[in-house]
Amino acid sequence: MTAIDDLLARTEITDVLCRYAHAIDRGDRPLARTCYHPDATDDHGRFSGPVDELFAFFEAYGATLSGTYHFLGVPTIALDGDRADVETYCLYRRQSVDPAAQAVLQGLRYVDVFERRDGRWLIARRTVVLDWEHAAPPAPAVPSPDTWTRGSRGDADPAAPLTRALSRRVTG
Repeated sequence: MTAIDDLLARTEITDVLCRYAHAIDRGDRPLARTCYHPDATDDHGRFSGPVDELFAFFEAYGATLSGTYHFLGVPTIALDGDRADVETYCLYRRQSVDPAAQAVLQGLRYVDVFERRDGRWLIARRTVVLDWEHAAPPAPAVPSPDTWTRGSRGDADPAAPLTRALSRRVTG
């Protein structure tokens, strides 16, 4: 593998990781599904099995959440031909639709096997490692004013044009 090939592989793998986090947080599960090979498996803690079943689980579990937030660290990537072992640190926050429930903040690591098939690097196997978690603190005593632009899922989010562009890029 040339130095350019190495850089291209690392860039594509990093792009897949970022696309996944963006898609999940924007509630676009079809876009998130494009980050995996068709026969991929995922051990996501609450679910372990084939990726299509994972996304069926996400559909049901996602309905209980008003929002999620992924903040990814720089991935550590070990390339070996058409395979890469990848570890990515992640701060993850989830908020229930139940207004009385506290948000949960977790320190995670994605331990992934990426494979290049048909010229595309995608996740073949993922294990989500939970290093720590705690209930998020209560709402701020003085909340931010309504003048802030707020994030949401779907077309109401300010990043919706980016989500559509990412979908066009990976689907044709």
